[in-house]
Amino acid sequence: MSRIENLKDNVYKATLKRLEYIFNEFDNIYVSFSGGKDSGVLLNLTLKYADKTNMLHKLGVFHIDYEAQL
Repeated sequence: MSRIENLKDNVYKATLKRLEYIFNEFDNIYVSFSGGKDSGVLLNLTLKYADKTNMLHKLGVFHIDYEAQL
């Protein structure tokens, strides 16, 4: 995947291309979710892609909340 080629795409399209590559190359995909905006967007995009392509069985979510630690 060429960076120059990706300049023609918007962020959403580039993300979908990367998710396609990841889901096609790996058996297990894990999203680390902190509860913030950035990880929430990543989790939602990944869930949407996995559901649309019938690959939810490959997806796992890791959540940790460091604010709760003493």
